[in-house]
Amino acid sequence: MYADLHIHTTYSDGIYSPKEIINKAINAKLHKIAITDHDNYFGSLEAQKILNDIDSNLELIPGVEFSCHDSGSEFHIIGLFIDFDNSNLSGLISKMQDERMKSIKKIISHLQSKNIEIDLNKVTSRAKGSIGRPHIALELVEKGFARNVNDAFDKYLSNNILGKIKEPRMSTLEAIEIIRQSNGLPIWAHPKLSNDLSSNIKKLKNQGLIGVEIQSPRYGLNRQSELINICKKYKLLYSGGSDFHGVHEGVEISRNNAINEEEYNTLLEAKKDLW
Repeated sequence: MYADLHIHTTYSDGIYSPKEIINKAINAKLHKIAITDHDNYFGSLEAQKILNDIDSNLELIPGVEFSCHDSGSEFHIIGLFIDFDNSNLSGLISKMQDERMKSIKKIISHLQSKNIEIDLNKVTSRAKGSIGRPHIALELVEKGFARNVNDAFDKYLSNNILGKIKEPRMSTLEAIEIIRQSNGLPIWAHPKLSNDLSSNIKKLKNQGLIGVEIQSPRYGLNRQSELINICKKYKLLYSGGSDFHGVHEGVEISRNNAINEEEYNTLLEAKKDLW
């Protein structure tokens, strides 16, 4: 396999730095990777600077993963080959960072009301890019309120526990439009199989979706086969990757979680044809 187009770093909720991600990708003998941190591209910028200074054939594809909602459901839309200099994109990134900080402050205030003393400054110091609940979870572990990150979510940070305190989400239409305005390809990341899958893909394609992740460690063969058939039906391209964060057992940056060269080249040609 050739290209892992879904990777996270310490600039969102991954535990490895851009430099460490690059080393993992080189060791895995991948040709292309995309760092797709949540709602920001700062890890990708750092990774490109590192690649510019080393002797490697690894190529970095500019990417981002937007957290979205539509009709009450959550979606993740990845942008590949995007132009980081686009002012609309940078404006949306800035807006999402502000909204994320507001959400974090509400969560910390909620925890403090339950006599769980968490310091905002220490939480923010853990976040290099997009701040989120995982950074609070790490502080809860550090303070002894939880055994590990999963325990912190189970006890304090799940959607059921936090109730109306929600992490910020944009609409799928806004994400897709911004990605296309930035000369990128919008991709639906790790869609779940459901009775609404076909109708959701049709809706997203009408909004401007270009492709769907058909390669992911989350999938079994049946799920992958169904996604491939739906992509063929709606003439959508294939993408995929490890969705690597460094915290899920058995999930690594590797050729097993990557798309092949033909699938990658089809994405590249679509990029050239569109822009």
